[in-house]
Amino acid sequence: MALDISWEQRAGDGALPRSPEDFAYVRNFKPLLAGEEPITTRLLFECAGMMDEAYQFRGPRDYAKVMDPSLRKMWSINWAGPYGEPYRVAERMAGRQLSHSEVLTLIDFALNPPLPGLQKGVTSVDWHEMYPPYRFLFAATVMGDRGKYPHEESVSTRPDTTTVESFFDAVTEATDFRMGRIDSKLSVDSTVRDTAHTPRHLVDRIPGMTLLFSERLQEERTQDIRSISHFGALWINPDGIRLLRHEDEDFPWWFFPPLQVADDGEYKWTSDRLTIDDATDLLIGAAISSAHDDIVHQIGPLTRDHLPSSVFNDAAEVDALNYALEKSTKMGITWSR
Repeated sequence: MALDISWEQRAGDGALPRSPEDFAYVRNFKPLLAGEEPITTRLLFECAGMMDEAYQFRGPRDYAKVMDPSLRKMWSINWAGPYGEPYRVAERMAGRQLSHSEVLTLIDFALNPPLPGLQKGVTSVDWHEMYPPYRFLFAATVMGDRGKYPHEESVSTRPDTTTVESFFDAVTEATDFRMGRIDSKLSVDSTVRDTAHTPRHLVDRIPGMTLLFSERLQEERTQDIRSISHFGALWINPDGIRLLRHEDEDFPWWFFPPLQVADDGEYKWTSDRLTIDDATDLLIGAAISSAHDDIVHQIGPLTRDHLPSSVFNDAAEVDALNYALEKSTKMGITWSR
């Protein structure tokens, strides 16, 4: 429904062109297990993050020897709790022990459903196919056949592209659950500066930046389907190390966010990518975007914990933000000094 609204309001911008019969809808919106699903979408993210960390405790460099003991202890405690539950659920569904790379691939499959308007040929989707925990559970059952995913645990080597793609195909064949992809162009901007400079409403600045970075990440994934789902092993692999070398000419600037807030509440940006005017425009855009959310959900007070605190220490800067907000919303709602 949200995609259909976007189509109507944006005249197709950001979504694939559709014909009159291509109405996007979701069927069978109801729980699969009577609301007693053993995992959530958040736990899938948490589990993937913990497995990424686990790779750093192993390998030829023996990371465990240089890792702080208290961190390793905390990891073990969290892994034995809810954050490790997706791994244990997957093994129960598969009926065998699974490697980290296998579970990471399951999570990656779960988090990428097909979406109308973004993937060619997809005009409708079943709720079971869209909801990540359901996708995870059904895909895990396919792991029960070892031949469907012939990759044992490896610290320094990731599964090859063919292995990952063949498993996704096997899940679709067994369950009718499709692996999602993005076929539409998410952004026409080439740099963050384009996002800041292109004439657009302040509310559209941060979403525009998000789509730009999403477009670049999608290009990376298109080149290597394993790039998102196996970051744990990626960090001790030449393919991953290149993402960290800021001095290289081909450094992927889009891999790290351009805006930061330091511990003392100072607003910072990458000076080689943004001028102070660019960064100011994006800061105002972030403030106005969040204010619109606050106004939609409740009429004040406006939140600001997610914004640089230093901005609110300067009366002139607060006045400037409030001026932009009133001009944008036509409402007398302001941030307090």
